[in-house]
Amino acid sequence: MEEVSSDLLRMANETAVGVFHARQWGVTFGSEIIQELKIAALNNPRSRARLCLHPNQNDVHQEMLIVMHSSAIEKPQRRTIGFDTKIVLEGNAKFIYYDEVGRERRSLLLSQDGLRYVHTNSSEFHSLQILSEWFVFLEVLKGPFTEGTTEFASWSVATIGCCP
Repeated sequence: MEEVSSDLLRMANETAVGVFHARQWGVTFGSEIIQELKIAALNNPRSRARLCLHPNQNDVHQEMLIVMHSSAIEKPQRRTIGFDTKIVLEGNAKFIYYDEVGRERRSLLLSQDGLRYVHTNSSEFHSLQILSEWFVFLEVLKGPFTEGTTEFASWSVATIGCCP
């Protein structure tokens, strides 16, 4: 497998497998950084990588550039504080909203050629199903983004045994 180049590592620290935190606010990125994140995602068993554009994981305002390979599985979840906004840069994914027992309430097709923006409030369980080889998006949310601010759905097969 390829390794992440020094461009990404020059602007960010890898704080966990596939998770990079910018050293300071004001980082810019282009297609080269997206490509490096794709390499990191291929080296991650979870098939995803992110560049946190905020330097501190406890920042109240958080912005992330996220890449997910088609093999990535996002567990149904909801935020316990604030909101979750996604802005599509590349690819296609089905954004699914669920009721409290796991029935699909509605879904949206997020696409680089169509619906590029979705804002979700904290009370709704939701997940992404990646439909293209890669799905690349910006995510903006109220921080901090920790295990305590994300609730995984207990009814989800993908969640059982996954989380503390």
